Amino acid sequence: MSKSGPKISVISIIYDVEKYLPKAIESIMDQTYENLEIILVAGEGKKPTKDVEICEGYAAKDQRIKLVVTPAKGTGDARNKGLDAATGEYIGFVDGDDWAEPDMFERLYDNLISHKARVAVCGKYSEYDDRSEADAALEARDMSASESFEMILRGTGFFFHCWDKLFDAALFDGVRFPDDRYLEDRYVIGRVLQDAGRIVYDPAPLYHYRVRGNSLSRVKDMAEYNVDADTEFCEMACSVDPSLKNLSDSFLLYDHLTCIQNYLLYFKGKETDTSHMQDRYKEHMKYVKDIGKRIAGNREIGRSLRIKRYMALFAPGLLTAVTRRHVEQLSESRKFQ
Repeated sequence: MSKSGPKISVISIIYDVEKYLPKAIESIMDQTYENLEIILVAGEGKKPTKDVEICEGYAAKDQRIKLVVTPAKGTGDARNKGLDAATGEYIGFVDGDDWAEPDMFERLYDNLISHKARVAVCGKYSEYDDRSEADAALEARDMSASESFEMILRGTGFFFHCWDKLFDAALFDGVRFPDDRYLEDRYVIGRVLQDAGRIVYDPAPLYHYRVRGNSLSRVKDMAEYNVDADTEFCEMACSVDPSLKNLSDSFLLYDHLTCIQNYLLYFKGKETDTSHMQDRYKEHMKYVKDIGKRIAGNREIGRSLRIKRYMALFAPGLLTAVTRRHVEQLSESRKFQ
């Protein structure tokens, strides 16, 4: 059964995903919520792709599609181009290598209206090459900005992503994603949730997130960016709700320890051990040392983090060996999945 109402602008950022693109676009076109503005932001880079050609083919079939072709300058810039082109009362995202369930936007919109919220969030399927893992479908519930921050910090539900949410478009008035940093969503979504006031979270999986590449390499490459983005988010979260301080300390301690482990395992003493990496390592070690002044009464910091912190400060060789063994075990387990 089809449904229409206020216009929803669905932004899809596209770059070098021609293998997955038809499924992504068709999943938006086939939504049960019909009053959509489908904005395809196709980036053109040095590597020739068929992305634009594929988008043009679909735009010729569906008048709801608006194609924006732009030089590839990163995810933040592409999201901003989509926001600039959007005219809907609500905004959603489906990235070009993922896809959505047919009723995703109808259900998100219904939740927004019935819960009088300004952001609606759904659950997801994590799509691996060999399996699909679904979030548990639980009853939808209302959340304040502070409660949503706590969920993000605990990792017990949704996260900073754009693609599992439907937003009141007014929340992006004067708000744009940074176009000069990685993890652009982490710098924006917290502020948007804060301004929204009321969020409705329905964990039913409606979005298919394609997990691409080796997760171990992603952790190694992105750990430093995580620290920068998460520090800014935690400062904002604590300004909204000071009771989140202990949880933020635990969240950031994990980030800093991950960077230390990566440095010890992948950079120290190698050609990649640049002065910049050494300076960052010193910054992480300073954070890990300084947090000791307030760690004793923080029950949010668990035993594992406390042990890793001790090893980082007093037994870095042991931490290197433990980390290497953990990475090897993960690699071995993936061979048999």
